[in-house]
Amino acid sequence: MTQIAGLHAALPTPFTADGASLAETAFADLVRRNIDAGLDGLYVGGSTGESFLMSPQERARSYAVVAEAAAGDCALIAHVGDVNPAVSLHLAKEAARLGYHAVSAVPPFYFGYTFAELKAHYATLAAATDLPFIIYNIPKLTGVTLSTAQLVELMSLPNVVGVKNTASDYYAFEQIRRAAPDKILLNGFDETLLAGYAMGGDGGIGSTYNVQPGQVLKLRDAHADGDMDTARAVQGEINGLIDAIVAARVFPAIKYILELQGLPVGPCRAPFLPLSAAEKKGLDEAVATYLSEPAPTPASARG
Repeated sequence: MTQIAGLHAALPTPFTADGASLAETAFADLVRRNIDAGLDGLYVGGSTGESFLMSPQERARSYAVVAEAAAGDCALIAHVGDVNPAVSLHLAKEAARLGYHAVSAVPPFYFGYTFAELKAHYATLAAATDLPFIIYNIPKLTGVTLSTAQLVELMSLPNVVGVKNTASDYYAFEQIRRAAPDKILLNGFDETLLAGYAMGGDGGIGSTYNVQPGQVLKLRDAHADGDMDTARAVQGEINGLIDAIVAARVFPAIKYILELQGLPVGPCRAPFLPLSAAEKKGLDEAVATYLSEPAPTPASARG
């Protein structure tokens, strides 16, 4: 269970140029680059991975591509959340079969389920495998708002070891830590990673870790050393890039920066639109300002 604590990149899913298929070589290169950078693990098929724009078969294949490329060198967490509980159950079992270290899921959304229904769903899903289970709390995208008490209650279910908390209420974050001191609490907003650490977090899962892993690790180390001046300064640098990413639309922007760094990850799927010239220009300027170190050469391009 300790391997689930730490810093995990929320992987984008590389697609071919037409968006029709997985770009498996680029996917493997992205996996190895994040491992080589020193990140603790990978979160596969989450929001950043465009999971809800993929078929269940594609999602399962993405787990397999990542597992093969990782080759046991980092922790692997599979996001299996879906509107359809049967899809979630199938994907959880696939992740277990492929040797993942944990599974995670957003609550089922759209139909406005009661908390009793959500709890019953999580109990069934967490029991579907022997893997540790992580609640994925992201109310901004799911529209499902869970109170601190409800999150703590969900974390008391068998196999549930913690929460990926992508929410901006750090009073609630600290309350969760106090109420569940033995659980793993992972910060979900990259722009407030330092706040998560300060409130007792065990690490984070983030999409921008893919493009600035060195900065994220530098922040972690500064906080661990008690060097808050450096930690705050690094968070500010991280956020300078995030400002541009948010302005250009997060998921297409991250893929664009990865392309600039030599990884042909392809476009986001429709209904995402391509970046405009102005959005690309803003990202080009931010990359030049905040990512001065060259990105590692993709494994497939090495001799």
